[in-house]
This record gives sequence, C-alpha cells and structure tokens, in this order.
Amino acid sequence: MDHHNAEPITGVDVPIVGSDKRLSSATSVGNLDAEKVLSAFGKFGKYQMMAYILLNSVAVLYSSQMMIMGFISIAPKFECNIQQPEEGPQWQYTIIDRCYVADSNNWTIACNDIPNASFNFNETSPRSTLNSEFNLVCRDEHWAQHASSLFMLGGMIVTPFLTQLSDLHGRRYTFLIPLWTAVAAALACSIAPTYGLFLFFRFVAGVGTTGYSTIGWVLSCESVSVEFRSLIPLVGTFTWVAGIMMVGALRIFIGNWRWLYFAISVPGLLTISYYWLLPESLHWMITHNRSKGISRYIKASSRFNKIRVSLPECKSTAIKPIEEKSRTFLDMIKSKAIVFHLIVHCLIIMIMNATYWGLALFSTKLSDDSYTGYFLSGLIEIPAGLLCIPLLVKFGRRTITFWCLALQGISMGAAILYPGPGTIEMIFPVAAKLFNSIVWSSEPLLLAEMSPTSIRNTFYGVVQFFGEIGSVVAPYLELLKEVDERAPQAIVAALSTAAALLVLTAPETKDKPMPEDLDQFDAGCLLKRFACCAKNRTKEAKECNYTEFSAMLPTIHEENTIGLNDVVDGEKKKINEVV
Repeated sequence: MDHHNAEPITGVDVPIVGSDKRLSSATSVGNLDAEKVLSAFGKFGKYQMMAYILLNSVAVLYSSQMMIMGFISIAPKFECNIQQPEEGPQWQYTIIDRCYVADSNNWTIACNDIPNASFNFNETSPRSTLNSEFNLVCRDEHWAQHASSLFMLGGMIVTPFLTQLSDLHGRRYTFLIPLWTAVAAALACSIAPTYGLFLFFRFVAGVGTTGYSTIGWVLSCESVSVEFRSLIPLVGTFTWVAGIMMVGALRIFIGNWRWLYFAISVPGLLTISYYWLLPESLHWMITHNRSKGISRYIKASSRFNKIRVSLPECKSTAIKPIEEKSRTFLDMIKSKAIVFHLIVHCLIIMIMNATYWGLALFSTKLSDDSYTGYFLSGLIEIPAGLLCIPLLVKFGRRTITFWCLALQGISMGAAILYPGPGTIEMIFPVAAKLFNSIVWSSEPLLLAEMSPTSIRNTFYGVVQFFGEIGSVVAPYLELLKEVDERAPQAIVAALSTAAALLVLTAPETKDKPMPEDLDQFDAGCLLKRFACCAKNRTKEAKECNYTEFSAMLPTIHEENTIGLNDVVDGEKKKINEVV
C-alpha cells in the first residue's frame, strides 16, 4: 500500500477508515500484513523512526564497554621493588628483568614470590589500569585479556536461549531486561573490590549486552518499513563510533580506570525511559495473533504520526492459520535448508567477529602512541557507514557482503608485507576495518531478512552463539605472533576469503518481504540448483531452472509442505524448508 493514501488526522482517538468499529476490536486487525501496515505509515513514519533510533542508540553502550579494555588492560611500565627487612638476615638479589631476580644461590625467583617485594608502576595517575591495581603483570598478565573474552563468552552462552524466549514471548521485554542487566553489571564493574568480582560482573554484562544487541537488531528490522531497511545501519554506525570515540576522549582526561568505567556506564541509566517509549514488534504480534497489542500499536502509531490508514488495504493475501503458531529450535533444525544456512552463517559471523575485534582491541598498537591508531581505527567506521547506505540501496545484500569480505581478505593479505606499528603499516589494517564495518551492515541485514518471523530471533541467536567464538578468541590472536610475526594477518586473510565464497550460497533478500513462517523460507540459488538437478537427474542447464523465484509463497499447511519429490518440470515452485 502506498503511504501517500494515508490521511492526516487531528483527533486523539483514531478510528479505522471505512469502519465504525474501534481499533480495539479483534476483528478489525485480523489477518493484517505487517509489511503493508508499516509501509502505510510511511518510509519515515515518526513512530517507527522513534523505535529505530532508540534501538540503535544503545550501540554506544556496547562499543564503549568493549573498547575500554584496550586502555585499562595494558600494563604500564613497572619494575620489581624489593624491601629488605629491618631485622633479620639480608638477602642479596640480582635483577634479571622486570619479573624475575636471581638469589645468592643463582636460583631464578619471580618477583611476587619474594617476601616484602612489590611492583612499582610508573604511571601518571594511580591505579590507571587493571594491571597496576591488581598486579596483573608477568605471569599473571594473561588475566587482563580474560575480561574481554569472558564478556563475549557470557553473551555466547545465553543468547540462544534468550532469542528463543524472544520468538515465543515477544521482543520487547527480552530486549529491555538484558539491557538493564548490562547497565547494572557495568556500573558494578567500576566498584568491584577484587579482580575476581570484576570478571564476574564483566561476564554478566556480556550476557546482557550481547542479548540486547542481538534482539535489538531484529526488532529494529521489524520496526521499520521494507522501503527503509537499506538505511538501518546509518544511526547504528554513528552511535557505535560515538561509543569508541567517547572512550578515547574520556581517557585523555580521566586517568583512574574506575572513574573511566563509571563515566562510560552511567549514561545507560537513561534507558529506563525505554519502558514507556519502546513498542513491541508488529511482525511478532501479527504472527502470534496478539489482537490487543496490534490495536494498541496502530492507535499509538496513528496518533504519533498524525495519520490514519485503511486497514482493509493492509490485509494479507495469504491464508493464515487461525491458531497461533509457535516455533522452537527443534522445528528449525527439521529443515535441511535452514540447517545448511545456519552452519554457513555461523562460520561467516565467526570470521567477521574475529577480524573486527582483533583489529579493534589492538588498534592502540597500530601507532607509536596509543591514541592515533585507536581514533583512526574508530573513525574509519563513519565513512564505512555512510558508504554502505548507497551500496545497500543500489546493490543486493549478498553482493555487498561477498565483495567486502573478499576485499577484507586482500587487505589483510597486504598487511602481511608491512607488520608492526607505523604510518604505512596502519593503512592495510585500517582498510580491512573499513570493509569489515561495511560487512557488519549488510550481513546482519541479510540474516534478518532471510529468516522467517516465527524463528527469526532463534535463527539469529544460534548464529550469534557460534559467531561469538570469533569474539572470544580475538583477544588471543596476538599470541600467534610467537609462532610467526605475520601469522595473525595470514589466518584472517585466508578465513575472510573462505567466508566470501560461503556467502554466495545465501538467497538475495533486497526489496523482498520478510518470510513469516518456515514454508516461506528461500533456500537460495545453490540449494535450488541441487534440488532441481536431483529431481531431473541431469546437470544440463536447460533441464534446470535456476531463476530466483519470488521470496514469498502462499502460506501452506505444515502437513502439505512441498518436498523435492513434488517439484515437477517446468513449474516455478519454491524449494522450501524440506530441501
């Protein structure tokens, strides 16, 4: 439906056009098409834009919580200081290095194993990092990296269960509760008395952060019209970069790590207002036949946008079952096509995560000073975000993802030739970050648009679960330099090339309505080719029709789903979830 047919209103209560019934009537909102309703409110409907901006604003919290570790988990210069006792025997020690000394018997002893010994840190502000406050140096230095990995591990473990709850019970509360949990845990990190408690709160913060990020992205895609979806990454890119820049800017003025952590966490308290401002997903409510919620949404949207729409024109042409259809993970894995794409996109997201966080967390080492490489690595995401908008409008999601992953691999391959800090050495890692940032706009959009509404968050959650493996291992990529100085770049380059080839198996989703249930899932051109050739027992192109058919099919009953044996020559039938 064209939103130009919508009429302006001035009243407070909004009746349905052409009907005397109130919007609260269950019959008035039956069998609606969510895409048509959202399009009717306009590409830039104010109510929809409010939800979109609220959901993407929290990216500033996510990026700042991760990027702060690049500053507070680095050990400042230090030395071993041994205090000789005033009474008793005096022991003589020979300094070997900052961590070890030799006694009079020529035994090598760790500094922190010597009585009355301590580390003296040369820092401009006391307790500037976790390392200096909790003595995370020498043999204990690896504990500082665990804070980043545990953050990702927390989200990795909980996200699949959280997204399943989101598909069953709605997006709104499964977004808000993890969001508020993450904010509370972040504030607790700033006052943790021991490093063990700090790690615990980081784990809890990771549970909440990855949870609200995953569900928030899906809810964002479901909150706007299909005409607007190519623009979704715009606000998220700027708020994400704002979080990165905020950490760097505050670090210049705040030396103590606790006050720095508190400063980046306290803005999260503003999200309490989301309870009154953020609406539920219209897609989810229609799929689950929540008539009252649908009525409230249309009333609120009509008031806010100051227009009213003709609901009869927003009816779905597909025949929907009367009873609510709830899908679970078990329903999803019964489809071979969905399982195939699940595995493919798990690998792709895993590689994307490892590349992004590997480049981001070690951006402070790209230059001789900590700030130049850090700010440049963060700022490059702004042109990436601006560039991705015309690309998403002009080209398909799959096409953009393929080329950017390929160029990411080429950039990291070129970085092998110029390892180490320096001006020239920064160019190729920053270029890889540019292409990786564009991929983070196209690939999640492809995932959200290709997965059916009934399992969208479950599908996305499973992908994020395995994808977070890349985030967990990213802080340890530097350890590969012990094998070879160029090993991290070589591995990322090879994996990026493999991911680019894998994405070619996905269906194209640009300008296509999102599927509602499993029977509307697009298996992609590769699986359709195999299915067609398997049916016709031939590999000749004239025997197989590889045309990308319409992304949507009339909804059919579960017991009547189309299988491979049902596909006949000459018919353009959709290869659905039983492929």
